[in-house]
Amino acid sequence: RATTRPDRRDSDSTDTDGETSDRGPTWYNKHRARRRATTRPDSKDDRETQPDRAQPTTPQDPDTFHTPDPDEIPDQSINSSDMHLSGPEPPRRRPGLRPREPTNYRDISGIRRKRPRRNPASKESGHDGERVLNITVRDAIARYGEKAMDGIQKEMKQMADGDGGFDVLHPVNFADLSDDDRKRVLPSHMFLKDKFDAVGNFEKLKARIVTGKDTTETVSYEQRSSPTVSSDSLKLMSAIAARDGMATGTVDFPGAFLNCVMPREGPQTYIRLNKFLTGVMVSIDARFARFVGTSGTMVARLNKALYGCVVAAKLWYELLRMNLESQGFQRSPVDMCVFARTKKSGTTMCSVHVDDVKIFAPDTYARDEMIDQLRQKFPDLKVHVGPSLSYMSFDYSDPGEVTIGMPAFIESLLAGSETSGRAETPASEDLFDVDEESEPLDEEGCERFHSLACKLLYLGNLTRGDLLTTTIFLCSRVQAPTRQDERKLSRVLNYLNATKDKKLTLGARDELFVTLSVDASYGVHTDGKSHTGAVVSLGRGATHVTSVKQRIVTKASTEAELVAASDMVGQGIWTMRLLESIGKPARGLILE
Repeated sequence: RATTRPDRRDSDSTDTDGETSDRGPTWYNKHRARRRATTRPDSKDDRETQPDRAQPTTPQDPDTFHTPDPDEIPDQSINSSDMHLSGPEPPRRRPGLRPREPTNYRDISGIRRKRPRRNPASKESGHDGERVLNITVRDAIARYGEKAMDGIQKEMKQMADGDGGFDVLHPVNFADLSDDDRKRVLPSHMFLKDKFDAVGNFEKLKARIVTGKDTTETVSYEQRSSPTVSSDSLKLMSAIAARDGMATGTVDFPGAFLNCVMPREGPQTYIRLNKFLTGVMVSIDARFARFVGTSGTMVARLNKALYGCVVAAKLWYELLRMNLESQGFQRSPVDMCVFARTKKSGTTMCSVHVDDVKIFAPDTYARDEMIDQLRQKFPDLKVHVGPSLSYMSFDYSDPGEVTIGMPAFIESLLAGSETSGRAETPASEDLFDVDEESEPLDEEGCERFHSLACKLLYLGNLTRGDLLTTTIFLCSRVQAPTRQDERKLSRVLNYLNATKDKKLTLGARDELFVTLSVDASYGVHTDGKSHTGAVVSLGRGATHVTSVKQRIVTKASTEAELVAASDMVGQGIWTMRLLESIGKPARGLILE
């Protein structure tokens, strides 16, 4: 081989006239000619003599931008660098030929030609391309047509500067980035979602662009956790608001994270727009066109936080917290997402769940005053006021009480589990019995069991405390569920189907007391441990429900009840402290 094949360095050299050297066997020169005809320049001299090779794609006129045929968009349209709106098809290589590419060659977007990767969400893999409740770009365009494209363009317009944009993206040349910055470039994804209210009515089709997960970014930002309001806090404030007849409302911040400026110190965050998103972006702002590489993609630095950034939620929380504190609100020491402000007219309370704020004001004037103050900083607020709120389907229509339900979630859960039976109770007497001989579920059955158990747990913690005893036990079986566990899961789903119209009704006494009811079932588990149940109430309905296995083995039922009371009294104290922090102190704690 050493005597018949020329040295690679010599064979890769070019003469002054640009022709290939004649050194080496004829078959090798022919092979090299084929490579030169279908791939990039192989030498620095070739690249310098072909400056037009990396010219950006021509921007499209926004007025002429049309909805592409769904068949033209590949299945991996939300996460693929192979998507494009226009332009010639890239040349295909002959089978068996894998031309060598210089490792130091990059176009301005940093992409090198490579064989397309198989998308795990493609039809060949048996998946329809949808991600849980989200819709891929291809499916959305096929289903909604122009409405889908309108949603996509509306989302991308927020990325630009001016005309309602937030100046989120600052395009850069990949070649100008350092090696460390190149490694931190994150992929971008676009998905669309059908948005429904709590009752299940269709509201809109929303598009959202997010960044991909990157482990290096988590190392760069140590303080990145963001709190959300406790469901117990929300139910406590709702019960008091119903008792006092307070004015309520909800506020939503469109593009909340886009209001947050990314830190300028330390490493910067860069994302890559795939061909489809790059084409949309260029059609909106032609200034982006010169940063598009030959691959059809573009790299940009994030000026503002984007959904998917590890620090986005933290930055948004701090921005909203500072705005509320500037209005005179004080944060509760026991729940970082509960704020209260006291004036002569009374106390105004609010809870924060990411970009949704629920307001409880003594009258409509105080409520509107708070909303107007928020609008000064966030002019595009979406506000909903009145006795019935779509936020978890709160209804204050009946004086002195509030009903909370999740009908749309329950219908979706029952439909997804194909539940049609009915049961009078959520479990039978053998709930805690474990049959070691029962047949284990297969992999698909385990995933279904795990998913349904977690959904039931979410529902039970929010509005359906009557499901918790059964659900807590099922959640302890998700690692290795059996046919026996599956039958218990079917039983609780049948019970939910029979009682799907049940809602949680809350109210509070005029003379405010916190009632903590605790009980224990002695030695009901196979390892001899007991089970604790507890309920916290302000007079009507449960603001907190607990059903949990005790951590130690007790010797008698009296000892089990003492352990339960000891474990749960902290919840009663927490409730007392929260009420005090929002200016609604309770007169005492009743333990029963």
